Amino acid sequence: MVRITAGLLDELKILPRLAFLCQIILTWKVCLWFMTLPEPTTQQSAFVSLVTAMLSASFALWLGKEAKTDRAMPPKAEVIS
Repeated sequence: MVRITAGLLDELKILPRLAFLCQIILTWKVCLWFMTLPEPTTQQSAFVSLVTAMLSASFALWLGKEAKTDRAMPPKAEVIS
């Protein structure tokens, strides 16, 4: 049996990626639900707007965090002559 350690889960970032995938799927389902409504109300429109805005914001935060990790490109070394 394969032994998965906490360090491996941290290194591969499996849980954040799985959580983000779930958020994408749920946002997709909300959009599909909204498109099937015969006459959407303003409250339903506001709900869909909020859900899609939260997806965009969380994606921006995730990309910002990814840029700060050790996988990012190292800064260029200055050449001293």
